[in-house]
Amino acid sequence: MGTSNLEKVRRPQSLTTLVTEQIRDLIISDKLALGEQLSEQDLSEQLGVSRTPVREAFQRLEMERLVEIRPQRGTYVFQYNITELREISELREILETGALRMAIAHHPDLLSRVLSEKLEAAEAALAQGPAGFQSYDSAFHESLVRASHNREIIEAYLRVSGRIRAIRFRLTRTDELTRSAQKDHRAITKLVVGGKYKEAEVRVGKHVYNGYRTFVATLKSEDSVDHPPA
Repeated sequence: MGTSNLEKVRRPQSLTTLVTEQIRDLIISDKLALGEQLSEQDLSEQLGVSRTPVREAFQRLEMERLVEIRPQRGTYVFQYNITELREISELREILETGALRMAIAHHPDLLSRVLSEKLEAAEAALAQGPAGFQSYDSAFHESLVRASHNREIIEAYLRVSGRIRAIRFRLTRTDELTRSAQKDHRAITKLVVGGKYKEAEVRVGKHVYNGYRTFVATLKSEDSVDHPPA
């Protein structure tokens, strides 16, 4: 019997994986608020599944620190402060610049092609505003990290990327910010394609830092509105 025309059977995703992705997306898109207590029963009914995959999803999301499981008290969506935002941004800078160096060392042509493709796909999304641009923004950075082909770096990045996306979704609210992000992506891609690798690494670091600085300014502005001076 010939096998040349056979394709590998794709194993379907587990129910727990699907539920995890659904709850992660609800958190990232602010449909589940920061600090909100989560109910296994409510989510199982809304998603049309038993409580078991929801409970298992909570355990997976706790590893990403998107939720916090408090014994005898319940499960809560993560929260953060300025110190935690700084630490997340510092980790992100280390992972992204490190991934860039590895991708350049081993797969520079692949990196150039992938970044160019993600950049082009994001151009049309600019017209959709901040919410429409979010997934393209995330895809650019995740593709950069995946181009390293280093599983440890990729897994470390994926463990923190959910919180990065959730914070970015909540704090990137203007067309100006999305266009600024895309401008940086263009600059990074141009440097990589042009073989200016050291400059590209520096630009990635600056891009992450500028994002952190913008988010801090937004948080401080919100705090001043919530707590006006006496």
